[in-house]
Amino acid sequence: MSISEEEFYELLWFRSSMIFTPKERELIKNAKVAIIGVGGTGGIASEQLVRTGVSNITIADPDIFEWTNINRQHFCTISAIGKSKVDVAKSRLLDINPFLNIKTFKEGINKRNVREVIGGVDIVIDASDNKSAHYPLHRVAKELKIPIISRSHKIPNFTFGAEINLWDYRKDNIETREEIENSHTLSTPLEDITDAEFEEKDRRVHSEFNKIYRDIFKSEYSQKLLLSENNPPTDFFNEYANSRENLVQGTNWGPTVALTGIFFVTTVINIIIGSKDIFLGPISIKSNPSIPTTIEQREIK
Repeated sequence: MSISEEEFYELLWFRSSMIFTPKERELIKNAKVAIIGVGGTGGIASEQLVRTGVSNITIADPDIFEWTNINRQHFCTISAIGKSKVDVAKSRLLDINPFLNIKTFKEGINKRNVREVIGGVDIVIDASDNKSAHYPLHRVAKELKIPIISRSHKIPNFTFGAEINLWDYRKDNIETREEIENSHTLSTPLEDITDAEFEEKDRRVHSEFNKIYRDIFKSEYSQKLLLSENNPPTDFFNEYANSRENLVQGTNWGPTVALTGIFFVTTVINIIIGSKDIFLGPISIKSNPSIPTTIEQREIK
């Protein structure tokens, strides 16, 4: 099918023409967004940004798709197993918008290429999972005054979802993740931090989460805390608490990952167009029609 770029964007924005003004659509189209990690959160975020009209995308991820990604990662399909996440994501995004300007980094982001990856972008979505990506990314973003949207894991929220944090480095005196964590690497030049130091930091983080999880799963309150009023299978908590593999890899559910990615995108668009009141539906969720209780959108993390 033959279509011009102008026609494409006119049709792309047809259904959202009452949400975004022509000026806002132009701002969205010209924005440059980097997505670090295109697995769960980053995958859904990158696609929704493209469907919203962002035409300049940078994606970075060193991983390949695995079978265990299918439950939540947007670009993971049977045919994608064993393939580069970046390659699969690029193909999918260009199939949505053939006029997309997309840069890819199959090596992911690290202290050696961080300036190349985020140099010139307006906003970064940080959906990475390790300090070798987090620390260089936040250090350089703060220097370049580029805002970063990332996750903030909280127990027990970490189990099934995550909250969104905005490091708005356009403002002064914003602490980086490295500073918030009071890492010993703070006084070390970025190029001098070794891979072993990054790996040790990740190991300590995983170890801390493991300890907290074990305490939660041994708690009498854990049934209500994690599974509402449903009775868990026999010995569920003991088996889970004793499974180092499950604890290290974490556990997550597709819809909550998708919601986190959607809220990432909403925050990005709000920053681009300078709005805090963009319409987002559904406004609320009625959990049980027989109970007059709703979950406000602002309460969904």
